[in-house]
Amino acid sequence: MWGIVLHQLRITPHLENTLTSQENHEYLREKAGYFFLDDWCLASASGSDVLNYFQTQTSNDVHKLKKGQGQNTAIVDRKAKIIAIFSIHRTEEESVVMLVESVQKKNLLNHLNAFLFREDVSLASPDHFLLAIQGPRSSNIIEEFTKSSSPLPEKPNDICQFKFDEQPCLAINKSLTGEEGCILAFPAQIKETITQKLQKLEKIHPLIQIDPHTREIFRIEAGIPCYRKDMDEKNILPETGLEHSSVSYNKGCYIGQEVITRIKTYGAPNFALMGLIIEGDNLPLPGSKVQMDSKKIGTIKSSIFSPSLKKNIALAYIQKDHRSPGVDLNVTIEGAPYKVRTCLLPFYQPQTRKDHSKRLHNKALILYKDQEGLEQPVALLREAIELDPKNASAYEALGVFLSKQNKLDEAIALMKRLVEIDPEEIMAHTNLSIYYMQQGRIDEAELEKGEATALQFEKAVAENMAKKKTQDNAQKDIAEREQKISMFKQVLDIDPADQVANFGLGSVYYDLQNYEEALPPLVTVVKEYNDYSAAYVLLGKTLEKLSRREEAIKTFREGIAVASKKGDLMPLKEMQQKLNQLLDSVL
Repeated sequence: MWGIVLHQLRITPHLENTLTSQENHEYLREKAGYFFLDDWCLASASGSDVLNYFQTQTSNDVHKLKKGQGQNTAIVDRKAKIIAIFSIHRTEEESVVMLVESVQKKNLLNHLNAFLFREDVSLASPDHFLLAIQGPRSSNIIEEFTKSSSPLPEKPNDICQFKFDEQPCLAINKSLTGEEGCILAFPAQIKETITQKLQKLEKIHPLIQIDPHTREIFRIEAGIPCYRKDMDEKNILPETGLEHSSVSYNKGCYIGQEVITRIKTYGAPNFALMGLIIEGDNLPLPGSKVQMDSKKIGTIKSSIFSPSLKKNIALAYIQKDHRSPGVDLNVTIEGAPYKVRTCLLPFYQPQTRKDHSKRLHNKALILYKDQEGLEQPVALLREAIELDPKNASAYEALGVFLSKQNKLDEAIALMKRLVEIDPEEIMAHTNLSIYYMQQGRIDEAELEKGEATALQFEKAVAENMAKKKTQDNAQKDIAEREQKISMFKQVLDIDPADQVANFGLGSVYYDLQNYEEALPPLVTVVKEYNDYSAAYVLLGKTLEKLSRREEAIKTFREGIAVASKKGDLMPLKEMQQKLNQLLDSVL
């Protein structure tokens, strides 16, 4: 109901300041919100050597970037301690812009200038201000606001250029809240114009200005560390967890590479940033020491109450022996007893527009079952279609509801729109046939019925052809896998504990759904090489397939502990997800 209630509140401008922080939070999660990024800024670099220069200075692979693409990256010293963490975006063949927190800009530019010798690279500080528009409805609002003919950047860190009042501007796809959104960069001289247009936009679109406290909630829920709050020049990059998105382990040399690579190869930092969910009403202060049995196991950084989790949460540096996610710990924080649960970041899992659209569609159907009126379900379905214009289920439900309201002309127009978007959508033609028949338009109804039948036939033919192709590929795949099985067994005849052969054999048997045969080699790998995270993943999945649930749960827990210590994020997240699913099914 919040989405509907808050939308009604926005219709009355004088009620704007009466919304609480929690209402602001809910509004952005449901619709959209904006805030000025006065604490962020842009820097730029251009010249024939710009990509080669940044390749030698930054931790990520700049050479992979095409025009319009961007990436998270970092600059560190020889000990891998942070100099600057930022994102870099390629705007032209020989030009990039950097998006960075203002407090890091000086360090960033000082370093880049210090290592410039004969390279053709010019650094600059564009006089721009930054505006973040975030939320599931943000893309439509940004398109309306900018009036730009250029499509918005679709992937994280992608960038595009557009003009606003004939002024050159930039849009960067960047989530600062856990929701979809962009950061827009405008010339400083038009800030007043932008502010006035935003205020007008609020009155006609589902958009609200987000206050600083609510913005901080979003930042922490999204697990985004802030310089000088959660990290500084004393931290090595792997302690922040940002190396998972900011480091390429396949590129050439850069300053600090040796230390970062060594940490990944041989283990994990002693302390690293992760999430804590805190029971009770007391919110620990930043800098508070976390202890267990008088031993320091962590330090609290940013902390806040999370409306999404209905709990206090914190970003905290936790010692590696206690970084397994989903574990309840009884600790003292600055001497006071607390119960906390460790958590992978982010606290809030981001949702796409399609996710939100499906959720609104389901909500509309539930409302329809629970009450007689159709106004709210219809409004929710319109929203769902606006978020995802290809949500055929939402079109179908909305068409049915409109026909129940005797709005057949609108229902027909809706189905025609769906046909324009997806001419092969059988349901759209079927519904058009029904609605035309209800209006007595027999010839048009028969025409649409015939179109639906033809599409159904074409679909059946295509599915049969795809099925045959799949069967042919499956036969070829089985032959290749049998060859691999023979090869792995030959190796194991020589060395029964060989890591690669056992894991490979277990993997092939798992893919062939021969789970009983997959089990022994995977057990061997885990027994002989108990720090091999990927083996725990596959062993747990195999036990799950064999309905040995308790053993699977135990394996995933052991694997999570191993992956946490090693900093193996991908297998860690997969095992955590599998463990949660198993525990939920037990409940």
